[in-house]
Amino acid sequence: MALNRMLLFVGLACLVAQLLFAGVAAKEEAGVINLIVDMEESALAEGESPAEKENLEMNSTINLLNEVDSRDLKATISVTGDIANERYPLYITMLGTKENHELIMGGMSSGEKLVSFEDQDARLRKTRRYVEDDYVCGGKQFKVAGYLPQPNSFNQSSYKILDDLEILYLIDDTGLPESQNRAMPYLMDGFDFYVVPVSEDKGFLMRDASAKAAGMNGTDWYNLLASKFDESAGKGETMVVVFTNTISGSDEYLDAYKKFVEYATDKGASFVTTRELVESAKNA
Repeated sequence: MALNRMLLFVGLACLVAQLLFAGVAAKEEAGVINLIVDMEESALAEGESPAEKENLEMNSTINLLNEVDSRDLKATISVTGDIANERYPLYITMLGTKENHELIMGGMSSGEKLVSFEDQDARLRKTRRYVEDDYVCGGKQFKVAGYLPQPNSFNQSSYKILDDLEILYLIDDTGLPESQNRAMPYLMDGFDFYVVPVSEDKGFLMRDASAKAAGMNGTDWYNLLASKFDESAGKGETMVVVFTNTISGSDEYLDAYKKFVEYATDKGASFVTTRELVESAKNA
């Protein structure tokens, strides 16, 4: 009788272990996504009024965020200092009040270029202040943790600025040499900030700007997104992907974005902010 009980106990223990292992494996296979929405100002098109331009910028951003907010999914939102301070301060303040959002800085203005070290330092300090100033009076204040630079506006000589500002992480959507063959955040050598590489597929960065530059249609872009998500989930890696309001906020790229979010959520994906991703890498 004692032997039978012992065999039963061992059997139950094995079953519980198998169930726990299966649960962990299923969770890993479900995948993790760091979805970054880059809110940019659009160029004023010929014959377009300033009001029409503003509607495009606002509506395209709303279209992207509605997809995650309606599902209570987490997202990181990059805004420029101009957007936070002059263009849409009330809207950015509203975005910052939502618990599933993380606001980060995306430079002072859309399309800004590389300037001297001193000017970059002043520009970044002003940008951070403008973004952090967008909070409800009497509400919870926040400290900007991340930076998504404008293309060709920031270089290695200015890394010290990020440490001086106590910025936690830099999002690499250009493919830095240090990011090669890395899928997770890493501490930049010689500095205190982390680098978050945007996911890549055979050298192709997972951002809609790259897809558009490559001439992809919405279907091609969606297929690449879904394929990369499945690959990352299978490897137990987080997929980091950037969607720009002026690209993915309308037409076929919006359809691809919606379809991708639905695909990932149907597969049980977890959505994390970039700060959460970096904190998990720090504690690993």
